[in-house]
Amino acid sequence: MKRKILVGISSIMLLLMFSGCSTSNALLDDKINLDDIDAIQVVLAMGNPAYGADSKIITDRNEIDAFVRAFNSATIGDEVDPLNVGIGFHSSYYIYSGNSLVHQFRFNVNDTSVIWWNEGWHYIYYDGNTPFELFQISTAPVIVVDENRVEMERPQE
Repeated sequence: MKRKILVGISSIMLLLMFSGCSTSNALLDDKINLDDIDAIQVVLAMGNPAYGADSKIITDRNEIDAFVRAFNSATIGDEVDPLNVGIGFHSSYYIYSGNSLVHQFRFNVNDTSVIWWNEGWHYIYYDGNTPFELFQISTAPVIVVDENRVEMERPQE
């Protein structure tokens, strides 16, 4: 009798371990549909707000495709030890469908391998290039924006 109970409990534990009780580590439960995306604005980490932040508004379809693939493939890793979090402003990636903001991702400074997710900084992994690498190779012109993402002139020193 004890053996049957032990076998039953073991079976239930195995079922729970391999059932839908586990949580997904995907960044997005619902993947971004490339056809819905018109633009992506990247705003890099800002130092002194009086000098603004470098930004690009990406509208090239091939570049948008690369960003969408990166975000759709992204998986969340462990929480980052607070001692390993960079000190500085965050960078943000805004994804638009028409005039509507459909996704926003916030990263630790310009390091797109550390994301703000579920109230904490977590490591994030991609199948290919990181969003920051995609920003760097994008052909979109660099503009300077203020804290509200409005284009501005950077003051001369």
